[in-house]
Amino acid sequence: MTRSDVVDEPSIGELSRRIDHLTMTLTQLVQRTEYTADRRYDDRRFTEIEADVGEMRREFTNELRALKASIDAATEKRGSNVRQAVYAGLVPALFMMISIVVQIWLAAKGA
Repeated sequence: MTRSDVVDEPSIGELSRRIDHLTMTLTQLVQRTEYTADRRYDDRRFTEIEADVGEMRREFTNELRALKASIDAATEKRGSNVRQAVYAGLVPALFMMISIVVQIWLAAKGA
């Protein structure tokens, strides 16, 4: 063994520090059972959230349908209000005009 071989190899103190560092790193890592438990919890939580989102989507769809039906009913009612205004306002006015024209015609004819 030459002097250059000895210089390239780590000392016992350096090896001890590296082993201590590796031991500390390994103890800080999440153990497999903890990881599996956390993963199961996350999966269960995501499933609950997906169910909540699905329920909210159904509620939104139902509320949207109800709103559309309400708007359609209001539009139909507005149309019937226009018809009521025509029948209540224009038709009597038209009959009044016809009766005035008939009276003028009868007066002009001298009957």
